[in-house]
Amino acid sequence: MEYSEILSNLFMNVVSSGSKGNSTIIWDDCDALVVDFGISVKRFKQRFEELNIGDIPLSVLITHEHSDHSSGLGAASRKMKAEIYLREKAKLKMGFDRAFTIGDELTIGNFFIRSVSVSHDAVDPVGYVIENRGRKISIFSDLGYFPMDNVDLIKGSDILAIEANHDTNMLKTGPYPESLKKRIMSNYGHLSNDQCALALGELSEQKSQIILLHLSDENNTQEIAYLTVRDFLDNRNIKYKGIECARQLYGSSIFEV
Repeated sequence: MEYSEILSNLFMNVVSSGSKGNSTIIWDDCDALVVDFGISVKRFKQRFEELNIGDIPLSVLITHEHSDHSSGLGAASRKMKAEIYLREKAKLKMGFDRAFTIGDELTIGNFFIRSVSVSHDAVDPVGYVIENRGRKISIFSDLGYFPMDNVDLIKGSDILAIEANHDTNMLKTGPYPESLKKRIMSNYGHLSNDQCALALGELSEQKSQIILLHLSDENNTQEIAYLTVRDFLDNRNIKYKGIECARQLYGSSIFEV
């Protein structure tokens, strides 16, 4: 039997993405991984049931301790019996004793997970490169600049979910105080649309489905983020499968890898 014929189904859905809460589900026939749990258990359960994932073990991987990525952890652990995985410094910062400590690598069922350090104003923030029997999903949100020294690790991803937080001109001319503008544009802040496009220029391939994450309500729009990334890639003849903006209220499409 060919290897491709014995692969189980692999799916991904961004439940919510933005400053008011973030959560993404990746699942196969045996396990469900959740990257970040910054939404209510009620909302998460509703989406989980809509996806008809079934009664399989739930593991939550946190990128960093900020509340829009971690506020639902306690309830997820108590009410959904989820196993929680945190970097050691984030675990200490949050005082969440029920979490397991994640290092650079972790295996859960058919999933092989690498945590990649990123630059953000948190104690030990990470992005995740998640592989499942030859298929790869990379998720990077909340970072001041992209870790290009990890291009070889990330390249070849079937799904590239990367932050496109703000349009630089909108941010500079917008209503935020100067201190907040500087924080967002710093190396410990958030990726702009242009920075996201530059990273994708190094990472994207013909098979890559691109999902733009964590769009700012005040300093970005779906149209601007989409067109900035699309035009950058198209003008350089860089291939991709598709581009979609994940949303705060409605998340993303359901992707099968």
